[in-house]
Amino acid sequence: MNQVIQLKIRCIGSLLVKSVGSMGRLNLILLLIAVFFFYGMLKQVGWGSLEQYFHQVGYPGILLLVPYGIMNLLTAVAWRLLLVDSVVAVPVVRLFWLRLAGESLNQLTPTASLGGEPFKAIRLKDSGVPWQQATASLIIHKGLMVMSLALYIILSLALVPFVMPAGGVRLGLLLSCTLLLSGAGVAFVVLQHRNPCVQVIRMLERWGKCPAVLKAKEAELASLDAAMAGFYRQYPRKGALAFLLLFLNWLLQGGEVYLIFHLLGQPVTWQLALCLDALAMIFTALGFMIPVQLGVQDGGNVLLALGFRLGAAAGLAFSIMRRVREAFWLLVGLVVITWKR
Repeated sequence: MNQVIQLKIRCIGSLLVKSVGSMGRLNLILLLIAVFFFYGMLKQVGWGSLEQYFHQVGYPGILLLVPYGIMNLLTAVAWRLLLVDSVVAVPVVRLFWLRLAGESLNQLTPTASLGGEPFKAIRLKDSGVPWQQATASLIIHKGLMVMSLALYIILSLALVPFVMPAGGVRLGLLLSCTLLLSGAGVAFVVLQHRNPCVQVIRMLERWGKCPAVLKAKEAELASLDAAMAGFYRQYPRKGALAFLLLFLNWLLQGGEVYLIFHLLGQPVTWQLALCLDALAMIFTALGFMIPVQLGVQDGGNVLLALGFRLGAAAGLAFSIMRRVREAFWLLVGLVVITWKR
């Protein structure tokens, strides 16, 4: 049995290497541009200005690792609520580690934040969860996460007029992006009710392009459709509770922003922290094609800091602090990928 697990781990590692090695030309160009953009920001702000902030943080900066651990726990509990028909009771602790590993793959591979989902499904299947149930839980989880993020951003945007300096951040484009994200989230959830897998097979058949392998799996894919649609119909309370936990996850992320600026010696109000985080998430979504959203996320943080009169140096210091936290948890996720269990 251990040999089988070791073989699967090697296969997953091999797939990760191939995925990174086969990064498309567009991703490479975007990543290269992002690296130069990030270097330009560092050069423009000056390391001396940033160093003052980091000296201010000191050892208490270790506290920054705590909020994301709690956030990942909340999302793991929400995921556990979605595994309703599984005969195997998967512990929340295992889902916690699987999420860390899957998110590392999402962030580090050029797969538009989807590279870790197959990994999660495979490891759940190895735990005894039927693949249809495992896959359905991940799809529902992704949809609820997008919907809760959209609600978080919309509510946070309502606070912007109360904390925005005159002539500060212009919200027109950001509001449009938020509405687009909200529409995509609603469409994604609605689609789960409409037998998407079978519909794709029917569409390919009409075009004469349906592979025989896919057609042979029609019955299994139909059961996946039934699992997704059945969850919303049979377990609305669990769905609502999972949505609430995911929304709390985003609120806690706003709390992380509040903590970072206090550690940097430039405290902000909780309203401003929520606005900064929500608006920063829009920039993060725009950079989904670039691994770890390098450059886009950081540039967005600097622009927002300038818009709220916090200063470019504070914005970049904030971004780097988040990168340090992110690097720690990504490393933990990569360790989990190779963890022999």
